Amino acid sequence: MSKKIFSYNVESFRKKLIIRTSLVLSMFLLFLIYNTFQLPGSERGKFLMIFAPLFFLLVWFMKKNFSKQVDILKNGRVEIEGGMLKQFDSGGSCASIRLKDIEKITHDKFRSYDRLVIETKEKIYPIVNIKDFNEFKETIESNANLKAELDETEISLFTMRTALFFVPSLAFAIVTYIPELRIRFPFLNKETGMLFFNVNLIIFFLYMPEKKNYILPGFSLKRRMLFISLMVFFFQVYTALSKAGFFDREPKI
Repeated sequence: MSKKIFSYNVESFRKKLIIRTSLVLSMFLLFLIYNTFQLPGSERGKFLMIFAPLFFLLVWFMKKNFSKQVDILKNGRVEIEGGMLKQFDSGGSCASIRLKDIEKITHDKFRSYDRLVIETKEKIYPIVNIKDFNEFKETIESNANLKAELDETEISLFTMRTALFFVPSLAFAIVTYIPELRIRFPFLNKETGMLFFNVNLIIFFLYMPEKKNYILPGFSLKRRMLFISLMVFFFQVYTALSKAGFFDREPKI
């Protein structure tokens, strides 16, 4: 058969990555600004000296990651020729699969992209976000003499299980509107409620469902969201301690 070359859908990936990166940075910046104005004027400088560099570190890291991912797609490609499938990365390295060695093909969705998971006895090869995906899928099927299985499993975050995770936060919010309890327990306020909600959020992200990433198991949305939630948690704790005068205490001699 003649050589067929398939490229990745770079523009679609770039647009989605810009939206995700902007959302993450905007959330971080908003929480930084909010917590800055929750502190007394004398404490804001100290707070910014600690957390502003972390924000710029996050910007640098995400910019570097953005450029790297786009570069990988721009310079990568998949070739099919002579009964072989070759997947080239941005550095020119090539992973080869004999089409007759394929035992199973699965078509699913991974982070809103079409993905073809190709399985042999030795390894699993996931191929995501191919520009002409339908043609690519049909070419693999015809050469491997296999039909792709359609996996329509959707990982949804908005389920009854999700709602149950946030029942404690909802209960706390309701209690804060009962005047008798607020007088009796002064810690039932908006600041404590936000802290409680964020702890709830951290627990949710720890158990958040996510489809398997066969290429980089350690690189996941769950870890990124946990990082952001933990940083916000540190903001909140620092703010609470500053308001309580913890950093104004004079050391005992």
